[in-house]
Amino acid sequence: MAKKIAIAIHKGGVGKTTSAKNIAAALAGAGKRTLLIDLDEQANATKGLGVDPDALSATLNDLFTDPTIEPSMAVVTTLVDGLHLIAGHPNLSKTETGMAFQRSDPTAPDPIVALKTLLEALEDHYDFIILDTPPSLGFMTINALAAADELVIPAAASAYTQDGLARTIEAYERAVKTYNPGLRLRGILITRVKRTNASSAVLDGIGEAYSDRVIPQLIVESTAVDEAEQLNQPVVLYDPESAAAQGYKRVAEILINE
Repeated sequence: MAKKIAIAIHKGGVGKTTSAKNIAAALAGAGKRTLLIDLDEQANATKGLGVDPDALSATLNDLFTDPTIEPSMAVVTTLVDGLHLIAGHPNLSKTETGMAFQRSDPTAPDPIVALKTLLEALEDHYDFIILDTPPSLGFMTINALAAADELVIPAAASAYTQDGLARTIEAYERAVKTYNPGLRLRGILITRVKRTNASSAVLDGIGEAYSDRVIPQLIVESTAVDEAEQLNQPVVLYDPESAAAQGYKRVAEILINE
């Protein structure tokens, strides 16, 4: 049965989607059957793996809105061998709004467990399922926290990161108390690390506040990541010897072995 890992933080611009798709690609490169699920209406993880969501017959949004569609019908291959995808779509924003109304109706199915229910038909076919979430704590992220076994929080070594980090940890603790007691905080992944005093100060601050929760592998800022993004590729495929790619490969090893 697959290990389900949510990649989430209540902040944009921290390398969340970059981390999700590169961790997923690195896991596939290590021989693990991997599925990436894109819960973000921007569908950047989808596009970043060379997939056009508008060209697909079914995306994650269709699975949420049409119970006649089997989850396997939305699974597509990507440019990374061994990595499959369920694509995001802009209509997820409307679906998320609908989930809020549904939650207020005591006679309707609980929308918090919609993703968890969908994954029941897929998890025996994979070793890992990676859940890429929006940069917010709305119903898509809540669905990911409800479905996941583990949570990885990507936190950039830059200003204002700690506010989003603190709010995400609060959301994690609330999830454990209310709807997913088995959810484990796998760790904080520090991304976009630069050789500057400001970056070092943020690293020190996160280390002091969350020392026992930091994953022992930094992801350095790299031009290779930007170049890979421009080409809609994960950096582990575009430049596997780059420092960022090596960092993501090491994170994948940690997730596999620990």
